[in-house]
Amino acid sequence: MENKNQAEIELKIMLEPHNISLIENWLNSVKAFELLEQSSQTLGNSYYDTPEQFFASQKMGLRVRSQNHQFEITLKTKGEIVGGLHIRPEYNLSLPTNQPDFFALVEKFNLPFENAEKIAHSLQAIFSTDFTRQIWLFKVGTSEIEVALDQGLIKNQYGEEAISELEFEIKRGNLSDLFNLVEAMPKADGMWLSGLSKAQRGYLVGQAVKFEQEIANAMQQENSYKLEQQLADFIRIAEEKASVLERFNQCSKQDFATWQQARTFVKSKDYLIINLAYLNSSK
Repeated sequence: MENKNQAEIELKIMLEPHNISLIENWLNSVKAFELLEQSSQTLGNSYYDTPEQFFASQKMGLRVRSQNHQFEITLKTKGEIVGGLHIRPEYNLSLPTNQPDFFALVEKFNLPFENAEKIAHSLQAIFSTDFTRQIWLFKVGTSEIEVALDQGLIKNQYGEEAISELEFEIKRGNLSDLFNLVEAMPKADGMWLSGLSKAQRGYLVGQAVKFEQEIANAMQQENSYKLEQQLADFIRIAEEKASVLERFNQCSKQDFATWQQARTFVKSKDYLIINLAYLNSSK
């Protein structure tokens, strides 16, 4: 799969804090791939939605990013998210201020929103994600792969949650080269693939009931790899639900007797390797 359009293709790996130094040391000492660029950014992001949460209901994210007093609005559309692999069309437009000019974005890219003007006038800030991003750009085969290490906070009116994640994104090239770079990465317990974007997490922080409702809806589906990954995300951060544990055992062909056993497994090095192998074989 080659990235030739405006689709963002990235692999997202969540990290427990003790693994930050492991990843930083690896990225700063990689010999097998040419390092093209290295930089660091401080990014402020405000996410917007309508009072009815139109974008959340459509699995989209609308944000305004500020960096060095420059502003950009981004719309990330639903796309496809499978086991930590995110493939989503996205649209970006520079702004003169930090105000979310959604109508200008729609006009620029001729996006199919019949009620764009109404949406634009009803936008309100929902949550923020502020973080430091360390960036390494590698030449891998015929591709350029950006690795971003993000550390910061997600905040909404209900609470806050740490950001500690690693993203591999194809800037130019193909998915095979991305997996070649990921294969070389050191792996440890406390690292896992996640289907939850920062935007999704922003809507869920401090709102356990909302996450429970999403999982209850997801469990109406048939057993599948996608459902297994949704359940794994829930197990990692939510309170015990016997029905979720039972369904996860069915999907993953495991036989965990307790929630803690399942939580340890879905944060383990072994489960990370299993999921990477699955995605690599099905790309």
